[in-house]
Amino acid sequence: MESFGDEKRVQRRVEAAIAIRIQGVDSSGTAYDDVATALEVSRRGLSFLTQLDLALFATLTITIPGRGLMRQSKGPFDFFSEATVVRCRKEDDGLNRIGVRFIGATLPMYSAEVF
Repeated sequence: MESFGDEKRVQRRVEAAIAIRIQGVDSSGTAYDDVATALEVSRRGLSFLTQLDLALFATLTITIPGRGLMRQSKGPFDFFSEATVVRCRKEDDGLNRIGVRFIGATLPMYSAEVF
């Protein structure tokens, strides 16, 4: 598993605690539809903790309620994107810390005030 290090990043990450929905197939081939909390967010990806074992480069679907584009007089859409697992690390508590990069989508904005 690749570690979360101090490597240089193109996008600035923001620490956050926002609810996300993840859907896909785990490393054993079992489909899942789960909720998690994003720990760090950037325009191009995020990280979260999960009990699921996800394979590096696996594709999953991420939904972030109320974080998409704004609708006039109705508020924001949900943000929805396919994503690729780019980092996996087993934490001391047994959970897996997963880093994903969005495929073809970016969050419209991000800041500590937004999340």
